[in-house]
Amino acid sequence: MSLQTYLPAEVVSHIMKFLSVSDRKEAALVNKTWYEASLDPVLQHDIVISFTTATTGYSVSSLKKRKMPHLLLTHLDSSLGAKSLVLKSCEIAQNLQSLSLRCSNITEGTFLEILSHCKVLKSLDLSCCDSLFMSGKLLEKKDDNINLKDILKEVKELKLNSLRFLSDATFNRLVAVCPNIEKLSLASIQMTFNSTPYYPKGTETCDNGSMLTFQNILQYINSHSSQLVSFDFSKTTMSNESLVKLGQTKNLRLSELILNGCKEIADKGIARLCKSQPHLKSIDLSGCIDVGDGCIASITSHLTELESLKLNKCRGISDTSVKMLKYLGKLEFLDLSECYQVTSQGLISGICSQKDLCLSHLNLNCCSLIQGDFILGLSKVAPNLTHLDIGSCFHLTDLSVHLLSKYMMSLRFLRLAWCKEITDLGLLGFEREGNPQDTHHEQGEHGNCRCTRRYNSNTIFKKPSTGLQDHKLSVSEIEDMLKVTQDRYKISNISGLRHLDISACPKLTDIGIKETIRFKELRSLSLNMVHGITDSSIISVATHNPSLEELSLSHCTLVTDDGISIAASRLKRLTSLDISSCDRLTDRSIHVLQDKCKRLKHLNVSFCGSISLQAVEKLETDCDTLLSVQKRLVGGN
Repeated sequence: MSLQTYLPAEVVSHIMKFLSVSDRKEAALVNKTWYEASLDPVLQHDIVISFTTATTGYSVSSLKKRKMPHLLLTHLDSSLGAKSLVLKSCEIAQNLQSLSLRCSNITEGTFLEILSHCKVLKSLDLSCCDSLFMSGKLLEKKDDNINLKDILKEVKELKLNSLRFLSDATFNRLVAVCPNIEKLSLASIQMTFNSTPYYPKGTETCDNGSMLTFQNILQYINSHSSQLVSFDFSKTTMSNESLVKLGQTKNLRLSELILNGCKEIADKGIARLCKSQPHLKSIDLSGCIDVGDGCIASITSHLTELESLKLNKCRGISDTSVKMLKYLGKLEFLDLSECYQVTSQGLISGICSQKDLCLSHLNLNCCSLIQGDFILGLSKVAPNLTHLDIGSCFHLTDLSVHLLSKYMMSLRFLRLAWCKEITDLGLLGFEREGNPQDTHHEQGEHGNCRCTRRYNSNTIFKKPSTGLQDHKLSVSEIEDMLKVTQDRYKISNISGLRHLDISACPKLTDIGIKETIRFKELRSLSLNMVHGITDSSIISVATHNPSLEELSLSHCTLVTDDGISIAASRLKRLTSLDISSCDRLTDRSIHVLQDKCKRLKHLNVSFCGSISLQAVEKLETDCDTLLSVQKRLVGGN
């Protein structure tokens, strides 16, 4: 008899704590004992059950004994089937810790019915539920308020994003039945920050039934300042003056503030906020176009406990301020993507100069001035980095990949998309003789081309070099190199990698992909626009990456039905597949996906000229698991 027969359910349950969600799902199929062990409530903390209108026929009662803590009822319409699903959800609502009704068209009665069963709820998401707030009469009855106030006393997080009909009156009634809110999200909300015309000077109460005003929000914050710790005002017209008023609220001690896309905010407002809220641990200023070097100067001077800093698309930031990041000793998450003025020198001074670097997530996407010397410095000080995005860093070469493969063994997410100088040798761990370093010294101040007026040289034209660095190795030469036994650092050395994106790396071919893309825990792989790969790469990927769930092969024009057929039969966990603009694929691939991929949820076959619309529509009809299919110009129509 097999070993698992003798293992008690408690032991199996303890083992499953160390597995991912998808691995636990597979382990639960071993036998009845393992299935019962997978139902342990301790193992359900990271599992989210999602229902849409398309899944109204699913039996909710089968989930009752699982004691599911997270439920998403998204995009439900006003049909009887959707209403029935919501009411059936009441059977599992007693154990719910978070409930999301995002984008659902439900009535007030249905809303009150399901909330009346959520006695241990901690998070409530009503984003985009416009039908619920359209009448303006939500929670108008006092009896409903009294009952819900006792039931929702444990709610700590409330999300009201993207609501068009939220007013002061409905907001006040909603927060009144959730008396212990700590996190409030009002992203993309239609809020008036200049409420003077609506509330004359001296007015103390705000109860406007037609619009939501910041004065009303500020009044609520003042009365609950001792418990509120997090706000999200993303994509609103928040101004510097409003931000200052928020920060200066008496007894307010913020730990998180999200201002993504608040284009009215500038360095002046951030500076005053940092002085009044020095205990902030997370701040998101992504897309604040007027934020520049002065912002980082204020942050590094006052927010010494900061752990997360997001500044993507803040294009006024330069090396001058990036060098000050060395004063944030507790920083774990840093996002500087699309900050085009940031260079390697600034990052080396600001990040690589720290001895005990806590950084675990780093996003430098589209920072096109970064070169290999920064990767060298980073690899020495950040061995525990788990998330690295250096996509569109055009100057990075094979040496940078070697450094990542040698030193950063803790990486779980790696994005190298659009790094056009990376070749098969980089993935394979080989170094070319005579070219041991990155060739960034050959690059001009404004990119790869030295033909600028600032380039000080009397040489206009230079004879092409015939050195090794310009010699493109053939497939046979690389295969001969593989036969030689030597220590090298292949990208597959990062054995725990779960997400890899090497899209648009035109110098990669079959031999690099087949020999190195071998990860037991890889969940997501993107090979979009890697034009040199054929069916042999797809078959190898499907064979050596058994945990793969998401695969992107857009614009891989050499891939045929044979490769897709074998991949579909071997990738049992595949849930998302992108084969758009693969012109050699035909209806045969669609038929194989229908027969073999029983878990497929998302499919993209756009611009596949040889696939017929009829085959795709039949797949949509027959495949119950499919949630979305993109089919633009499929079959050339």
